[in-house]
This record gives sequence, C-alpha cells and structure tokens, in this order.
Amino acid sequence: MLIREAFKHPKKVYGYIGPTYKQAKAIVWRDPNMLMRYLPPEIVARKNESELYVELTNGSIIVIKGADEPDSIRGQDYQGIFIDEWALMKDMVWTEILRPIITQDVSRWAMFAFTPKGRNFVYDYWMKADQWPEWYKSFLPVSKSRLIDNDELIKAQKEIPLEMYNQEFECSFLADEENTLIAAKAVEDLAGVQHYWKETRRIITCDPSQGGDECVIYAIENSEIRDTKILHVKDTMVIAGEIASMMHKHRAESACVDSIGIGAGIYDRLRELGKRVIGINSAEKAGDEERFYNRRAEMWWYMMEQVRDKKIAYPQDIELRRELSFVKYKVVNSNGKIQLEPKADTKNVLGRSPDRADAFVYGIWALKDIRPMHKDAWKDEPYSRELGKGAVSAMAA
Repeated sequence: MLIREAFKHPKKVYGYIGPTYKQAKAIVWRDPNMLMRYLPPEIVARKNESELYVELTNGSIIVIKGADEPDSIRGQDYQGIFIDEWALMKDMVWTEILRPIITQDVSRWAMFAFTPKGRNFVYDYWMKADQWPEWYKSFLPVSKSRLIDNDELIKAQKEIPLEMYNQEFECSFLADEENTLIAAKAVEDLAGVQHYWKETRRIITCDPSQGGDECVIYAIENSEIRDTKILHVKDTMVIAGEIASMMHKHRAESACVDSIGIGAGIYDRLRELGKRVIGINSAEKAGDEERFYNRRAEMWWYMMEQVRDKKIAYPQDIELRRELSFVKYKVVNSNGKIQLEPKADTKNVLGRSPDRADAFVYGIWALKDIRPMHKDAWKDEPYSRELGKGAVSAMAA
C-alpha cells in the first residue's frame, strides 16, 4: 500500500514505522519477501541503505523508521503511515508525534497492524473505532485465515498456554483475564439484550475523587445509566450540590456515595440537606462474612452475578465497560473467602482508578433495596413527595 500510494502521489513522504529501528530494518528492508519483492525497479530513482529510504522516480519517498527512536520520526511530513506491531510501541508515538501530522489534511492516513498484547491502549482504540466513522478495523484469526497447517496449530495448542495461543493465533485481547471477576466478553454480551421492568427504581450514585481521579456521578434507573456527571474537584460542597441537583432532576428519592475519605463529608452534607443517602463503606464487613473478605468484594460479586445473568443494561460508556472487566479477585485459601485485588493494583494496570466502575457497582448494589416508584403518582407530580414507611435507611446511620 505504501508503494502504491507513493507512486500515485508525487513528491510525498510515506513512512513504515516498526517497533524498533533494528526490527523495522529486518522486517522490511532485509527480508527479500517484503519491500524489494513488491517494489518495481523501473519506478526507483535511488535507494539509501544507511538511512533506509527509497526515492521513487516521481519524487516521492518511502522511509523506514523505528518507534524506539521517536526523535527520528519527528520532522517528516508524512502523507501516509504504516505502523507495524503497534501494540509493542508507546502510545505517545501515535498521539504526540504521528497523529498531529496526519491531522493537517483529510487526505492523509495511517494504518495499524498488530497482534494483541492484553488490553492496553491499543485495545482502547480497537473498541472506540466502532464509534469513529473515519476509522475502519478488521481482524484475521488463524481459524479464519487458515494460513497455518492444522497439525502445526494442534502442536502449538499443546505446547503453550491456551490464553497465549488465543492471543497469538486468534487475535484475542483477553489473555490477561485470568482471575478477572467480570470478563470483558460477559460485558459485551449484554449488547442487544432487551429488559422489561415491572417496577421502576432510581438512584443517584457517586464515587468521589480521590488523589486526582475522577469524581463520577450516575443517575441510574433500574440498571440503565440515564445521566452522567464527571467532576475533577474534591470540594465536598460542590459534589454534594451536584448530587442533590441530580436527585431533583431525575426525581430520585435516594443517593448512595462512597463514605470513605472525602466521601464522608459529602454524605454528611447530603444528610444536612434532608436527602436520603446510603453510605458505602467498601472496607466494612460483608453481609455474608463466610463468603466475602469485605463489603467491596461482596458488591463486586453481586455485580458479576447480575452481568452473568444478563440483568444489567449494556453500558454505553466504553471506559466504564473497560473498567468493569479489569478488577481481579482471589480466593483466600485459609478460609475460602473471595477477596478483590487492591485498588492500587488495578490502577497500575488500568492506568487510572476504576472510578466509573465503582460508582456503577455502588448504584446497582444499593438499587436492590430501593423502594419502587409508583408510576401513577409520579406522572406529573413535582419532586416533593415524602418517603413513607418501608423505605431503605442509610447504611452508615
């Protein structure tokens, strides 16, 4: 494709970017079945072995670069780029260097080829590409391509772990899902599932910002997120005000909030405002102490069961779906209890705190104890209805 496009468009620069300069040279320049095999000699003006570029007779140039030397990529005014083994590179090669170059003109383009390496930044792009009309994606697992003899595939399956086989041969992003509580596939399987609710329950849920992370506020009806507010503040009064406003907007009788850290101030402020609020303390004892290490493990396990049984509406937020499938668990051998990995460990792998997932989990957990709304009474009635007997009381009260 680089050769064809370079020949069609005179005096343009096209680049092949490999994971490292050495790999790029071995893959494209040295391998006789690559560049030189497809490059017609009659269109070549000159080849530069030391700098790895080919100049065509129309003045266009094809250059070979390595992502391990980012500065060598800068300064080239690429018309088109082919990025090989993208999953082995740093995200900044695309976002900071190549993307701004491509942005200059709608005729410019980039193509990526890669084998999945877990759910890293490449996985994010793969998932988001469905929502970007100017992007196109396809994958070619060995079961589809049939490029490798079946007997050799059988040998490979016996010799390497199944998850690694699925990654290397079947283009699976899920090789890192061992001990993941909610599998990414289980979340994606929610797409297209229709839910018909006999009753309506609403709640506003919040996971406050801790240490510079997102403060996430969701308005949830049954299991569907109807409204979202993302804040980047740690002011308890501001956050409490946003929650109260969301409660009024969606006629939600109750809210739930992480009551640890700054959440305690938010919880207290909402109580002062006369709001019914459920305090979520993830570190407290689980209701089922024999099965779960703490409340956090119990809540996430409940979410897993809801996803497994397809009782949850498909979350439209890609980031939320990703966060839901990143939390891992273990069984404590001494007592058989379910325990989640520390939140800091999830953050290290995910690259951020799973605040959206935590807020969603809190809401689904609390929603099961919320009194259903009476449809007739709520048709045109403003938000002024008093809570009656039987309404859930605040957990932390």
